[in-house]
Amino acid sequence: MRFSTNQREDSRLSSIVPAIAVSFGCGVFFATHLLRLRDRERLRKACSRTQKHLIKKGQRSALGIDLARYIPLWRDKKYKQKVVVLGAGAFGTAMAYAAAQGGNETVIYMRDAEQCKTINNEHRNPKYLSDFSLHVEGGGEIRGICTLEDLKEELSTPGVVILHALPCQLTPPWFKEHKDIIPKDALICCTAKGLYLRTNQLMGHAILDALDRSDQPLAFLSGPSFAEEIMKGNPTTLVVASDELFQAVRIQRLLSNFKTVRVFTSDDPVGVQLGGALKNPLAVGAGMVAGMGFGTNTLSAMVTRASHELRQLCIAMGGNPRTIDGLAGIGDLMLTCFSSQSRNQRCGQRLMKGERVEDIQKDCTVEGIATADVAIVYADMCGLDLPIFRCVHSLIHKKISADDAVLDLMGRRSQK
Repeated sequence: MRFSTNQREDSRLSSIVPAIAVSFGCGVFFATHLLRLRDRERLRKACSRTQKHLIKKGQRSALGIDLARYIPLWRDKKYKQKVVVLGAGAFGTAMAYAAAQGGNETVIYMRDAEQCKTINNEHRNPKYLSDFSLHVEGGGEIRGICTLEDLKEELSTPGVVILHALPCQLTPPWFKEHKDIIPKDALICCTAKGLYLRTNQLMGHAILDALDRSDQPLAFLSGPSFAEEIMKGNPTTLVVASDELFQAVRIQRLLSNFKTVRVFTSDDPVGVQLGGALKNPLAVGAGMVAGMGFGTNTLSAMVTRASHELRQLCIAMGGNPRTIDGLAGIGDLMLTCFSSQSRNQRCGQRLMKGERVEDIQKDCTVEGIATADVAIVYADMCGLDLPIFRCVHSLIHKKISADDAVLDLMGRRSQK
């Protein structure tokens, strides 16, 4: 009897175990399915802000591509925005003009009341690019303001976009002083190509520190772009980068007019900032090459190897090397190295003629002089050699002669 009882128990167990296994498997399957649904919902919510800028009438575009093929979508009036440009210099004027061409209501803030009056009455900037009219036919209005009260009122507009065009070294102090009037959700697009020298910071880090915020929306605009050529209507391509790609898309839609200005997007703000800032000392080096009397062979070699060093530094600092291969890197580098319009390039030529740095900087601001010092700080911090950066730095500070610089670069041990 005992044996038969054990048999019955074994029989019952043998029938229960598969049922338990099936139930457990089903539970795991449904739990996994629920987790996937939860993660999918989280992803949907995370992407919702991006999607609302990219979807209209059933049309979708992939993230990170040039969205210019959806021209009717971008030209829809409901997407026009309030744009406040900080700084009425040459590039600030050009950015205001580009924004107004897209039909956006555009305001330029400056401190000079007379300059502001001329912009409003005569539709031109009397100090910079004065030969160009700021009246945009069929576009948005460009207005000038010169008081903090007016600036505060303009910035209070929901969804306002700030195009920052102040000099690099004045930027963090200005934001620190006026952080109370900067909305926490306002998108700040930095167009200044440089570094904050007091702390050796990228502009993005310096702006966030000045505002004492870690979640301020930021974007960074760069690329080969002389302000005068933008005003002339010469076809110009730019790149805008942000950690949040949909913010870059907002600037892309804001400034692209599909005729003279086209903006591409990037999710690599580090690379875009480094490319825009560190091409300045390399442009000084290009001017030195011309000032030494060398020709196209030498200049082309210098620019090519300089872009390689820029890629090395970009990788070491967490950027994407492909960014340096694009508009923010080699594009901007070629512009400023090969053009006599570049202040940095002219500075290099004047240095080779024996002029002093102090005298050159009395005439104009040359970002490449001080940025060369920061480039060496970054190179040492990352353990990189970067011989071209180091030669340019030494020539600026008269540590070596031009002949010694050529011998150092040409006589280096060959590398694979």
